[in-house]
Amino acid sequence: MGAVVDKLYYGDASCTIVSSDAKGIEIRFRGNVEITDKTPDGYALAHQGNGILIFPIGITNEPLSDLFDYVGELRITSVIVANSQAEKVPTTIKRVMDYAELLNTNAEDMTTNSEDLSNTYVSGRKVAKTSLKQPNINNLSTSNQDGSLHYEDGTIYEGFYHIHLSNNMAMTGREHSEDSVELYFPNGKPTKNPKLVPYGAIEQKKQAKKNKAISTRNRGKY
Repeated sequence: MGAVVDKLYYGDASCTIVSSDAKGIEIRFRGNVEITDKTPDGYALAHQGNGILIFPIGITNEPLSDLFDYVGELRITSVIVANSQAEKVPTTIKRVMDYAELLNTNAEDMTTNSEDLSNTYVSGRKVAKTSLKQPNINNLSTSNQDGSLHYEDGTIYEGFYHIHLSNNMAMTGREHSEDSVELYFPNGKPTKNPKLVPYGAIEQKKQAKKNKAISTRNRGKY
């Protein structure tokens, strides 16, 4: 029996996935879109540059299906899907076109030039830049996650919190207000991380630079 292949569908203003166990998705694309998150509770959707990330937050067994709706031009160039075991799942990309008008067109009139074909990547209208309609993830709770969050002084925080998708910062409260306070990881690192690069990757890069500098100095001694 062949390997199971997931299918990512997009076009006509929506993006969905057919999968038995997709838990994380990374989409690379060209164009600009306004994104409306359609993922179920327990997941977050974020974007940076020409990438869209969908990942679980806390503990969830909810399957992924509807991912997002969009307005603008979207050309998906690649996708990486990971299952609950953090294994990469083979995935095909299927572009769906809106053929409603073609169904009412005579066969002899069905001619398509390159400009019209390009326009099939646009849903609704073109937009100037990619953005999320939901800038924050609200109504999160520390009772539904494996790790812990802390105040700046190191005291453990328990209760509801929200995350700002623009910089990954977690703050107290179900939704943002003037009383919201920034939260930190157990090691004192701020949750605020505008580049959305995991701290583990940052530390590995620092260590690699340190090792390279030591190696260069040692070669100079001989």
